[in-house]
Amino acid sequence: MPDDYTHLETALPGFTRARGIVKASEDSIAPLGFVGSKFDFYRFVNRFRLVTCFEGLKLEGFTEETASGYEALTRVFFAWSAFERYAEMANDRPPYRVLFAHHPRRHIAGLAGHCRALDPEHKLIGFLLNQSILPAHATYLARYRDGQDFSVLTLAASMRHIFAHGMLTAHPNGLPAANLANISRSLGNFLIHFIRSDFKRRLALAENLHQRDV
Repeated sequence: MPDDYTHLETALPGFTRARGIVKASEDSIAPLGFVGSKFDFYRFVNRFRLVTCFEGLKLEGFTEETASGYEALTRVFFAWSAFERYAEMANDRPPYRVLFAHHPRRHIAGLAGHCRALDPEHKLIGFLLNQSILPAHATYLARYRDGQDFSVLTLAASMRHIFAHGMLTAHPNGLPAANLANISRSLGNFLIHFIRSDFKRRLALAENLHQRDV
């Protein structure tokens, strides 16, 4: 019976075709513009599936608003960890300008504007800056605060990092949990959309090259 990868295809459309290219290339993921092994690729896809399939938490005794905040923080945690794996395969590092070179700037500007509107008093930014453990996060958070749209991605990175260390709650600096949840969902949705979009572009390039070589 042939292997069924429907679950991975659903999470990352094009996975089945990409797997065929990898197998035809002696298990190399280089045709997709990635570095590493096929196992790195498969681990990434399974982690990515986790965030695309995440449907929330069941928290007894929490208000609906607070639970929603924690659900969204957990989702952005999963989304950023998947994005980090993807960026490693793409051989790019912060601030990820190579990886985003083909992505419409208006999408990033829209995300930044949306997140700023939900945190007009910089309550979340202030909290993240005060709790920041990594100097690079503090640098790019300050740039985002001061109007640099592209640095909005550091929101997701910093939230993931500080949430993992147990310091980020659903009400940072008194920011309403609903606002935090909205910001977190928007960041997670953006990362999911970006990964699928960039992967689609890489797959198309790989298939065009494969057809020319046949």
